Amino acid sequence: MPTASAVRYAKAVFQLAVDRNELENWLEDLTQLADSITNREFSDILAAPRVPSSQKEQIIREALASSVSPLALNLMFLLTSRGAIHRLPEIADRYQEMLDTHRGIERAEVVSAVPLDDAQRDSVADMLARTSGKEIRLSSRVDPEILGGMVIRVGDRVMDGSARTRLQSMRREMAQRR
Repeated sequence: MPTASAVRYAKAVFQLAVDRNELENWLEDLTQLADSITNREFSDILAAPRVPSSQKEQIIREALASSVSPLALNLMFLLTSRGAIHRLPEIADRYQEMLDTHRGIERAEVVSAVPLDDAQRDSVADMLARTSGKEIRLSSRVDPEILGGMVIRVGDRVMDGSARTRLQSMRREMAQRR
C-alpha cells in the first residue's frame, strides 16, 4: 500500500512534469535518484542526523548534479531535509503508475506457481489487452503456494484461476453438503 507522502510527492512531480512537458525527463531523474539511494553508504550519510544539511547538499550535488536536473536535485534536498529520502523508490513507482495512466497503459501482475516463459507472458498480455482495450505492462512473480494455474491482477480487479482457490472452493462445497 503506497504511503500518502509518497503519493503526494509523486503527484506534485507529475504535475510539474506535465506543466513543463518533461514527463520522460522526470522519469529518468526519479529512477536515477531512487537508484542512488541503493548505495548504502550514500543513503546512510543522507539519513544521518549528525551530518549538517549543508554537507548533505554538497554530497548530493557532487554525486548527482551531472546526471539529473536542478529541480530533481531540489527534490532530493527536500526529501533529505525531511528525513524522507527512503521514500524515493516509492515516489518513482507512483510516478511511473501516473505516467502509465496518462499514456493509457494498464499495469497487470500475473502470479503463477512456476515461472512463465516469454510466450506465456505474451499470451497473457495479449489476452488482457484485448479485453481491456489498453496497452498492458505485465509483471510476473512466482508463488508456489497457489499450487497451479495463475492469479492475474489488473488495477483493482483480480482473476483467480489458481488450483489453490479451486481446491478451497471444492472443500467449502463438500462441507456445505454434509
